[in-house]
Amino acid sequence: MKLSAFVCALLVAASGSRAWGDDAFIAKTQVYTDSDHTTVVSPLVAIKRDVWKGGTITSSYVADVVSSASIDVVSNATTRMHDFRSEITGGLTQKLADTTVSGTYIYSIEHDYSSNNISLSVAQDLLQRNTTLALGYNLSLNNVYRTGDASFHRTLDVHSVDAAWTQVISPRTVAQLSYTLGINSGYQASPYRFVRVQTDDLSSVAFKVPESDPNLRVRHAVVAAINRHVGADSSIQADYRLYFDSWGISAHTLQVRQFINFGDFTLRLRERFYYQTAASFYQENYTVDSLSNYVTVDRELSTFWSVIGGAKLSWRVPWSGLALAFEIKLDAFYFHYIDFALLPSRTGANIEAGISLLY
Repeated sequence: MKLSAFVCALLVAASGSRAWGDDAFIAKTQVYTDSDHTTVVSPLVAIKRDVWKGGTITSSYVADVVSSASIDVVSNATTRMHDFRSEITGGLTQKLADTTVSGTYIYSIEHDYSSNNISLSVAQDLLQRNTTLALGYNLSLNNVYRTGDASFHRTLDVHSVDAAWTQVISPRTVAQLSYTLGINSGYQASPYRFVRVQTDDLSSVAFKVPESDPNLRVRHAVVAAINRHVGADSSIQADYRLYFDSWGISAHTLQVRQFINFGDFTLRLRERFYYQTAASFYQENYTVDSLSNYVTVDRELSTFWSVIGGAKLSWRVPWSGLALAFEIKLDAFYFHYIDFALLPSRTGANIEAGISLLY
């Protein structure tokens, strides 16, 4: 999930079902680790505050502290890589009767990458707020560098448009249908990955060439989701996502989440399955005779499937007229790469702990 959507979800969750104040402070830390020798520690702080009637501001800061000796790193003659990324987000939402407009700016920087992102959206409630139509536009301007090579500088521009229709079907059921069109233009390879070109009999490496992807990528995604309230105070959410792009990749994602409330505790159970086909120019092994304009060793462009499952437990504690909430989350995952020679599979976990205060 993108950070802007992640922070938004945190703030929505923090302002939950109880009638506490609309202002919130959130602090969380997430730890990612996998069998490909990569660890990422990501502390995050976020605030949400009502500033005038119908107007809300949000801001957040997240840092990614990365340590990796993955296949990508080791195959490029480096024993271990360390990196640090900072990201700052600021957002404003204004409610005008049945219309909601919002804007978000995100700035992200690390030693060899910088990114400026702007998101604008408008949502309109119709039919006594049983129907909501939303439209959004996102622009991302990125600069790519390579450590140790002062002359290397590439750019990547990303435009995307989102449209969503949310419909209340019954007092217990809400459904949503959304579509996203994305256009990536510019450098989309890794400046550190070099592809091994083998002899025709695959017995040895003839030479290496820099990874090269097409400069244009047009992406489409359609999501159908449903949220059903069950029992006294629980719900089940399910969604299916179909993705395809101009690189020849098609993907299917199915996710189910259940929220179980008991007193001041909320338990979220999650299961997600993902499958994708490879990019049209991807090959498990490149030979001298099969070499083309585009070559890659990006496992995310190969054929693979993955499964993620886990749980999150939240505890809300009323305290001096405020609402104090603690949460802990554990998600485990498994990736199986069908035609990626360097790494047949990958396992790992996301562990998160946090606190939020509503006032």
